[in-house]
Amino acid sequence: MTTKVLYLIKARPDFYDLIRSTMPAERYELMTLEDDSNGERRAKLAEAEMVIVGGLRMSEADVEVASKLRLVLHQGVGYHDTVATDSLMKRQIRLAVTPQGTSEGVAEHALMMMLATGRRLAYCDAELREGRWHSNTFRSTARQLLGATVGIVGLGRIGKQVAKRLIGFETVTLYNDLLEMDPEIECALRVTRCSLDEILGQSDFITLHIPLTDSSHHMIDAGAIAKMRPGTTLINCARGPVASQEALLEGLRSGHLGGVGLDVFEVEPLPAPNPFAEFPNVVMTPHHAPGTRDTMVIKFTEIFANADRFFAGERMENEISLV
Repeated sequence: MTTKVLYLIKARPDFYDLIRSTMPAERYELMTLEDDSNGERRAKLAEAEMVIVGGLRMSEADVEVASKLRLVLHQGVGYHDTVATDSLMKRQIRLAVTPQGTSEGVAEHALMMMLATGRRLAYCDAELREGRWHSNTFRSTARQLLGATVGIVGLGRIGKQVAKRLIGFETVTLYNDLLEMDPEIECALRVTRCSLDEILGQSDFITLHIPLTDSSHHMIDAGAIAKMRPGTTLINCARGPVASQEALLEGLRSGHLGGVGLDVFEVEPLPAPNPFAEFPNVVMTPHHAPGTRDTMVIKFTEIFANADRFFAGERMENEISLV
């Protein structure tokens, strides 16, 4: 008897094939969303014993119709805004996250965003494809990462990997986190703990790596941007609402922000017309920072290993306490 598993995002057939390549077919049956209608979603949730959640939220209504549900596994770590945890707790449905692969993938993406935004890569590439040459356009405004001061907001798993990769760029790396790091970790990563205001006022690049909570919502607002030095570049590969979209747009219009790199947005998918499209110093990607084939193979291999632990009555790894 196989366990029915629903992947709660509509994806391409080749991605479903990737999931199946990591899935023990003798123990699990993968259910997928083909038309992504509410009716299809409800019908398949009603049959699912296990759900894999990604970037789209599993709502209270989803949990309510999933009468056979026993386990929810998140393919990343940001469950705070993507899983109705109160509903899971009431039904005593277990939840675990999958940090494997996320930290390295997002850290690489954050550095790519710093480099691409600093060099106006997206704009120059788009213009060159149309035959327009910008060899000298940005020489007075483009920024390099070597020797820059970089502020990391959130030195958790991902923030640490960002700091590690910045060492080769000889940056002055500051960090802000609720937790004070062990001096040995600070020394190994070559980071210095600062207040958020110090990071805002001293950094050439600021990169966000914190979960979306009530306290972090719009942490980067008009007031925070005003504290930044003119020309600062902001990178957000965390969650869109951590930074106010209107404040970012105003900072770009005024020229106070030197650039913005966004993998996440307040509303996803980003509705048209794209309000950031007019700015040559903005680089955008569609919430896929950890979304490489390499990372996905790591993640789904661990997801099904964790599912095996659960159904065998063993302790899962990276389980979230819902008490």
